[in-house]
Amino acid sequence: MAKKDIFLLTRPPKSERAELCLRLMEHGDDPVLYLAGDGVYNLLDEALMGKWPGKVMACKEDLEARGLQAGDGLNVPEDFYQLLVEDMVEEGSRIYSF
Repeated sequence: MAKKDIFLLTRPPKSERAELCLRLMEHGDDPVLYLAGDGVYNLLDEALMGKWPGKVMACKEDLEARGLQAGDGLNVPEDFYQLLVEDMVEEGSRIYSF
């Protein structure tokens, strides 16, 4: 099975942790970015979204709680946390949490 890098970002844009996530994701294998909590504010950062080479998933409840809208190409699944866990336990996955 192919390797996959899972990035869970719960920090707002321009935070030290979000910046580290950006640097690591540039070297990721088949990266998937999960945005939860204040991490959904990263959708407003065009630099992040413009550089992201993989799939982006956002927590619907966190978007709604912060009054944000999902843009084009953004996945907002009903079962966000179930999908996150499934990706995390997939063989070969590497997990990064910020």
